[in-house]
Amino acid sequence: MESVELIAVGPRSSTVPVSFEITDGEEAGLRMKFSGRDWQSFTASNLFRCLLSARAELEAEQLLLCCQGARPDVFPSGMQQQMENGRYAAVLSGSVGEEEVVDIFASAEPSQVTSVEAQRVAVYHFFNLPLSDTGGDA
Repeated sequence: MESVELIAVGPRSSTVPVSFEITDGEEAGLRMKFSGRDWQSFTASNLFRCLLSARAELEAEQLLLCCQGARPDVFPSGMQQQMENGRYAAVLSGSVGEEEVVDIFASAEPSQVTSVEAQRVAVYHFFNLPLSDTGGDA
């Protein structure tokens, strides 16, 4: 199990420390603790999907998590989700050449991150896909 400390940014640029425990095994798992609350657990097919669920919980408290996985231009390919358990993701750019890959749990500046829904919309636009009204994962 790996521990990661990040921050979340809230209204009026207030910051809240957020602790994570990452389990990268057959079933991906993530535990999150913030603001004196009990640990919350998330399991999914890969770590990126666990992170999406954790971010949704933070967003319910008007907090955006400041990590690379919360950037609107970051999304793991299908191969990254399977082979790397969603821990690493590509930075989506129109440039031809070498692909930049980031650790989704690496910290990011507050100005670089967005909500789960805004990230989904950005990914759909990047790949020129029609947006559905159902929302959900990016």
